[in-house]
Amino acid sequence: MLGAGGLLGILGSSTDRVAAACDRPDDVIHLDYDDYDSWDDIYRLSNGDSETLDLVTDPVYSENTALQLQVREGNHWGASMHYGFEDGLFELTGRVRFGLDTGWGMDGRYPANCRLWNCAMALGEGSAGGGMPTGSNGWSNRMYITNRDSDPEGPFYLLSHTYHLDQNQDHDFIMDGEEYAYGQPEIVPGNWYEFKYYVCVNTITNGVANPDGIVRYWLDDELVYERTNFRFTEDHDDNIIDSNGPAGHYGGRYEAPQNLYAYYDDHSMALNGRLEFGPC
Repeated sequence: MLGAGGLLGILGSSTDRVAAACDRPDDVIHLDYDDYDSWDDIYRLSNGDSETLDLVTDPVYSENTALQLQVREGNHWGASMHYGFEDGLFELTGRVRFGLDTGWGMDGRYPANCRLWNCAMALGEGSAGGGMPTGSNGWSNRMYITNRDSDPEGPFYLLSHTYHLDQNQDHDFIMDGEEYAYGQPEIVPGNWYEFKYYVCVNTITNGVANPDGIVRYWLDDELVYERTNFRFTEDHDDNIIDSNGPAGHYGGRYEAPQNLYAYYDDHSMALNGRLEFGPC
C-alpha cells in the first residue's frame, strides 16, 4: 500500500523563440490512466518484459488507476517505456506522481541505483546501454534512486543520469555537497511524490554544440537539481527530444535483490514550454 496526498546559437524558428519567451507550450498533454484499458495504449515498450507492467486499482494517487512496474528479483529489467513526440522537441516539461512499494529494499550492494523515469531521450545508440553520444546518434537524461548513504530499506535519494557529448553515463547524486544538487530530498517507500522535470537541448553554433543544455528536477514543488552546461546534440533536425516515460532498471553489473514495485500516476507534459505559463 502507498499513502496518499504526498505520503507513501539558434534554437528553432522565430515563432519558437517568441513562444519560449513567455514559456507558453505548443501543447499540454495530461495522461489519465483511468481512460485506458492497458498500459500499451499509453506507452511504447522498448526494453524489458511486458509482463512486469500493469494498470492497477491499488495503490493509486488520484481517481481509480495507476501504473505498476515490477523489477523481478535477480533481474535488471523492468521495462523502459516511451511516450513519443513524432517531430521531436527542443524543450520538455514533465510531471508525474510516483511511489515505491512499502517493501522496497536495496540490499547487497552499495551504492546501488535503480532507474525510475526516462526524462528525455533522443533515441539512438548514444542514448543508453553504454553507447557514446556523437552529437547525432542519441542522448538521454534519466532519473534514478540510489541507496548511497542509506539503509537497505531507505529512505533513498535521487540521482540524475545523463548521456551527453562530453560523457556517457554521467551521474549527479542529488545529495548535500554535490555540485548541482539543491539539498538531499528523501524518498521513503510507501509515500507518493510529485516529480517535475525540465529538459532543454543546447544551442548550436557553426555545427558545434554549445554547453548550455539544461536539466532541472523538482520534488514536491521544490527545486532539487539544476545543471545548465550540457552538450546533448549537434543536430536540431534529427537528434532532439523523442520521448519520455516510466522505466525500471536495476543496476548495471548487479541485479535486484528482491521483487521491487514502483507506481506512477498523473503524467503531464508541456511540449516546447512550461506547464505553468503567463500571458505573452
